[in-house]
Amino acid sequence: MRLALATLLVVGIAANAALFAWQLRAPARTTITASTSNAVVMRTPGGLLEVSTISTEERFDSSTTHTVLDVPVGRTVAQVRVPAVYRYHIQLAQDWTFRSVSDALIVIAPPVRPSLPVAIDTTRLESFAFGIWSPLTGPDAIASLQRSITATLATKALAPDMIRLQREAARQTITEFVQKWVVQQPRWQATRAPTVFVFFDDEPLGRRAAPLLADPP
Repeated sequence: MRLALATLLVVGIAANAALFAWQLRAPARTTITASTSNAVVMRTPGGLLEVSTISTEERFDSSTTHTVLDVPVGRTVAQVRVPAVYRYHIQLAQDWTFRSVSDALIVIAPPVRPSLPVAIDTTRLESFAFGIWSPLTGPDAIASLQRSITATLATKALAPDMIRLQREAARQTITEFVQKWVVQQPRWQATRAPTVFVFFDDEPLGRRAAPLLADPP
């Protein structure tokens, strides 16, 4: 008994000494390096005008049912959450339609397109899995969700609902662009600055107005 107590005492002293030494340790130094390989630089013909952004928190879920001899034996549910920023632009080199009507300048701009890939903040990515088998299957389920993020967000960025969501912000950006870089041209200096109305080629009103504003044959 005394031997056992003595052993426990020695172990306790050693553990406390180790803990004390750990607390007195110098701050750990971590070195992070980044390298670039196979870089390919390409120009953007005509340039792009970024017109809007949408900031969201995206959530990805999966549910996997496990079976033994076709008998369900539990599920693994996984979830990943990550902040995302959708950016939209128009190509400046595409055709624009401008028409002066009375005191108004009507502009039909090219369609808005997403800048891909969608940006995500991986430092704020959160993930978890639960279910009876999650200690074994959870890491793979989470990894599978993470691999799907880029393609899923690219598809979502092109969705009509997302295009409509950012449309008015994009319209305002293009209106400001036209007011500064078009209305300030010499041809407008001798006249009263026109009111600018912007439509997009792929929105219903823009499609209806385009033939009316086209150059006469």
